[in-house]
Amino acid sequence: MNNQLCILDIETTGFKPEDSEILELYILKVVDNEIIDEFYSLFNTKQKIENSHIHGITNEKVKDSPYFEEKSLEIREFVEGSVLVGHNIDYFDLKFLNHYLDQPLDNKTIDTVLLSRAKLSDKIKNHKLITIAEYFNVSIPTHSAKDDVITTFEIYKKLSSIQ
Repeated sequence: MNNQLCILDIETTGFKPEDSEILELYILKVVDNEIIDEFYSLFNTKQKIENSHIHGITNEKVKDSPYFEEKSLEIREFVEGSVLVGHNIDYFDLKFLNHYLDQPLDNKTIDTVLLSRAKLSDKIKNHKLITIAEYFNVSIPTHSAKDDVITTFEIYKKLSSIQ
């Protein structure tokens, strides 16, 4: 069994990869619940950022950052051989990553939304990251990729411990 996880989160300019771009990516590499490495980057965009009010990332903030394509190989190598963990990873993050990476990822995934639905079902009003974080009394997500990865990792550990 593979015990290497990469917990990740992205921030984007919109909701669909076809007409939006990735602005920020944070990945924590974890083995046996111990953090062993991390990847972080902001990314410059070809389009104007119109949703800074959500994540606080502005055109000014990313102007000296690399474009996503420039980091594609590094990202793929970083997550190679890992199980990818994320909140709504299957329906959001992975769609963006596979759209923008030079080759799609074929890693197994663990989506904490699905894990939460399976383990908590109707114990909480919804399965948003903030709702689960409040339920478990862990750090609250902020729409910063780093903060949200830390929250997702804490939630993943709590959910995994439920029999």
